[in-house]
Amino acid sequence: MANRSVTTAAHRFGLGPKPGEFDTIGSKPQAWLLDQLDTPYRAPRQFEGFLSTADQRRSMFHRYADVTPRLREQREAALARGDHAEADKLSAEMKKVEFGYLTWMNESMMLEFGAQTNVAITTNEPFRERLVRFWCNHLVVPAIKQPSKRLAAAYEREAIRPHVTGKFADMLVASAKHPGMLVFLDNILSMGSNSAYGQKSARGINENLGREILELHTMGVMGGYTQSDVIELSKGISGWSLWPLTENTQGSWREQPPGAQYGAFYFYADWHEPGAHVLLGKSYNQSGVAQGEAMLNDLARRPETARFLATKLAQHFVSDTPNEALVRRLADVYLSHDTDLGEMTRALVEADEPWDMAGSKLKQPQDYVLSVLRVLGKPLLNDNVQPQSIYNADTYKWREHIWALYYDDEFGTVPVKDPADYTSDLAKNGLEIATLYRDIAAMGQPPLRAPGPQGWYDRWSDWNGADSVLKRAEFGAAKAELYAGEIGDPAAFLDGIYPGHAPDDLASAVKRAASGAQALSLILSSPHFQRR
Repeated sequence: MANRSVTTAAHRFGLGPKPGEFDTIGSKPQAWLLDQLDTPYRAPRQFEGFLSTADQRRSMFHRYADVTPRLREQREAALARGDHAEADKLSAEMKKVEFGYLTWMNESMMLEFGAQTNVAITTNEPFRERLVRFWCNHLVVPAIKQPSKRLAAAYEREAIRPHVTGKFADMLVASAKHPGMLVFLDNILSMGSNSAYGQKSARGINENLGREILELHTMGVMGGYTQSDVIELSKGISGWSLWPLTENTQGSWREQPPGAQYGAFYFYADWHEPGAHVLLGKSYNQSGVAQGEAMLNDLARRPETARFLATKLAQHFVSDTPNEALVRRLADVYLSHDTDLGEMTRALVEADEPWDMAGSKLKQPQDYVLSVLRVLGKPLLNDNVQPQSIYNADTYKWREHIWALYYDDEFGTVPVKDPADYTSDLAKNGLEIATLYRDIAAMGQPPLRAPGPQGWYDRWSDWNGADSVLKRAEFGAAKAELYAGEIGDPAAFLDGIYPGHAPDDLASAVKRAASGAQALSLILSSPHFQRR
């Protein structure tokens, strides 16, 4: 039983055992997990030098508000004086800037994905890393439209990672005020119709963020709120935006308002719907940004929110249909400890259900891939994904970075389709990242690109489709072919994944395998390895 508990700790709560991890876990798997909850947050070294939200915004404005308008103005002047050759040259330069920024933006996402992958493969705190992924999927900002594509990874680093063992109330406020969430759910131009600026501009409230906070982030769709509550919450967070916006909108990027920090949350007081707002029967009379903050803090502390979060946590770590008693215990701990996620997670680890029901969940595609690379000890680029520089249209040589569009090429613009034709060291390194991304996307879960604000679903039935399972088997077989020579005896490798209790059918199949590659493929592609 002790060995099975060690395996459960590594596979169910972690991301699959990396080499030597069972020695670290020892005979006290619960203590190993709980220690990770008590460790103070430290930003992973793999993220050093990666672009902040402010850096991303500077890059965007360099492209859209500096370079392109200047070139357009020069082109119009050339046409006005009849210099068509110069106008054509400037048109070509504008296309170069446009395509350069497109390439740069996709490269940014690919490098972030590579760094995130390496954190997961190498971390000594895989339980904490799984929690990061769980909560980032709960308060998700997916890279499914260009503005959020720029900010999704920075959002995870800035709004989610620091809070996964802290208070949910703090995480909720950090999420709602982060430019990534404000941009994704269109709150950046939400203003009260009775606000000073709203009356002049005839603009009004955008309900997207308010609705998703109630439906997906806190109380849940069955939580008992009404459309009136959606409207009142949306009024409470009207004026929640960021600076800078655009050169044509109040809060011009050229004129920094007092107290504004570049690329960060900014409250436009004259956009805020004035007066008290009544949410779930309570009147909020606070002025300014404090009104929305008070609403969010109260939402985080509601029993409906506690139950919704406890259910999702139990569904992720225990079963698609967790028992009512476990959900109630987790919710009670959450409320009695003032939304403390660390304490709620501690109660989960100390419960019997996750340990008794090991193997009842199917790994999602990205988790499956991470567990394969983790047991093999194979991070991307030898754990050396380099950060990107801020976009500069004059110095960025997009042709050397065109690999960044290989992962998807949604615009059909990649000039070279065969990876073998990418010959530079930079491109070859980039293709290692982009190819892994494509492998995971082929299984049905493109990283950083959840299908919408609900995030990825977490049921067995969502991930057991024949095509996804086949793609997993193909991935396991491909990695087995590459690394079989490095693992030594396949039977010993299997025992290293399931110490002392390898499944009998799998152990027999490994012994009968015709080659080391076939044996390793059987292990990595087995139903046992795909479960947690």
